[in-house]
Amino acid sequence: MQLSSNRVLFIIARLLQIAVGLVFLSAALLKALDPDSFAEQIATYAILPDLSLLAAWTLIIFEVALATALIVNFLPRVVPLLTIAMLLFFIAITVYGMMIGLGESCGCFGNLVHRGPEQVIVEDALMIVALVFAVIVLWGRKTAGMRWRAALSISAAAIAALVTGVHAQLPVDDFVTQLKPGAVFSTWPVDGLYGKDLNTGTHAVFLFTVRSPHVAADVERMNAIAQHEDVPSAVGLIIDGTEHLTTLMFEYAAAFPVAAVEPRFARPLYRRLPRVFVLHEGVVSATWSELPTPDRVVEAVRTATNSSR
Repeated sequence: MQLSSNRVLFIIARLLQIAVGLVFLSAALLKALDPDSFAEQIATYAILPDLSLLAAWTLIIFEVALATALIVNFLPRVVPLLTIAMLLFFIAITVYGMMIGLGESCGCFGNLVHRGPEQVIVEDALMIVALVFAVIVLWGRKTAGMRWRAALSISAAAIAALVTGVHAQLPVDDFVTQLKPGAVFSTWPVDGLYGKDLNTGTHAVFLFTVRSPHVAADVERMNAIAQHEDVPSAVGLIIDGTEHLTTLMFEYAAAFPVAAVEPRFARPLYRRLPRVFVLHEGVVSATWSELPTPDRVVEAVRTATNSSR
């Protein structure tokens, strides 16, 4: 008697497959919307760092294909085993990262979700157990409709490639980063900010990098915002370290105080730079993924101030 003929076992096995598929699909989607960050995280493992971007794209597309195949039950003997092999690979990479001192999040869910390596290993192990159960139950069951299942899996992979390719043009920064309306500033440690308390009052904040080839023009536009009479306070936050603060003040004539955010804390806040946001009483009230006009910042400042009255 085949285990899959037991309706309860069959339903449990399929639900487990679908659950693992949905986890892979959501993780791949978040990474597809910010593949550069995923590539940076891959590069930290120092395994073929020059190919990290290619590896990021390949993993994203492959994860989507596997996830969709699990959900629609395509190649029920092959796909779960491939997924188990990938999970074992992820566990091995995570253990390797722990051995070389990488205790940060694995990047499995992009910058939106941070989990420690121990949590990642436990979660991957649980998914392996779920898939082993599904394989045992479904192994002898024949599945019809392989063509449409294959078409869905291939189409999903193609869509993943397309989304990854156009990710920079998609307005999803508030969705895939931790810098979004409602976020609390006090969770982002800064260094070199004196005489300013960003947890009180209303501030326009510029998050940027001095390594940008357009930094001079960007600072000039930031100055226009900072010097607007209806902007009560403006502050710059760079991701490059405190050694660049003096350069910004003298070489680029920044008309606003500048502090530094440690890169590992700054990276989850953006997909690309500069990013601009309004802080009101330590809480983000508005964001932009490009440098806005001074009038837009003034409007956001007024809205934030009026909302608290």
